[in-house]
Amino acid sequence: MRFTIFIQALDLGQCKDQIQRQALFDIALMFVMIDGVIDEQERSYMQGWLAQLEWSSETDKLDYYNTVESKVIDAIAENEIENFLAHRAILLSDPWMKEQALQLAVDISRADGQLDESEKAAIEFLMVKLADKR
Repeated sequence: MRFTIFIQALDLGQCKDQIQRQALFDIALMFVMIDGVIDEQERSYMQGWLAQLEWSSETDKLDYYNTVESKVIDAIAENEIENFLAHRAILLSDPWMKEQALQLAVDISRADGQLDESEKAAIEFLMVKLADKR
């Protein structure tokens, strides 16, 4: 399945690394918004991370952010958080990207000094999805 996704991405002119960066972006934004409160510390952490994120897409970061933000809002409203995270986890093929995704989830969730139950459950779910199953 990962190979199919990769081939489809090549057909669209995207590289594997950019697909993984976008998946990281999506996961990070989910953890900013998952508890229903967009805390300033979470937003600040995310903005600092995004400023350093290499980006090689025709869509700029702000436009991508706006698109993903609406997808995250819909996923939360429709109780589709696990499906959202599972889809992005599949896109992460490199072990260091998987580690970064989990670290981002934990760091963003703890940035406000509180770990909400929805954040905790999502981190545990993501851990299982990102487990290296070689």
